[in-house]
Amino acid sequence: MAGKGGARAAKRHSGPASGSSPASSLTLIAAGAVVTGVAWIFLVSAAIDFGSAAVHGQSLAWVFSFGAALGGVVSMVLLLALVGRGLRLLGLLSEYRPRRAAPKRRR
Repeated sequence: MAGKGGARAAKRHSGPASGSSPASSLTLIAAGAVVTGVAWIFLVSAAIDFGSAAVHGQSLAWVFSFGAALGGVVSMVLLLALVGRGLRLLGLLSEYRPRRAAPKRRR
C-alpha cells in the first residue's frame, strides 16, 4: 500500500529544460517563425495560382487550391502561436491565468 507521505513527488513546474537557455529557445522560435512565414507566403501564392487555373477550366486545380488554402490557414495559426510564444519568452506578454472561482456552498 502506497502512502501519501512516503512517495516522492514528481516535479510540478513546467519551465524550460535545465539545459536550455532563453536565448537558444528564442533563436529556435524566431527561426521557426521565419520558416513558417515563408511557407505561408508560398502557400497563399500557390492557392491564388491554382484558383486562377481552376476558374479557367482546370477542374483538378480546385483540389490543389483548397489544399494550399488550408495549408495557408494552418501555417498562419502556427506563425501566430510562435510569435506569441516568443513575445512571452521576451517578457512582453504575461502568462496570466485567472483564478478559479471558489466552489459554491450548499445550505
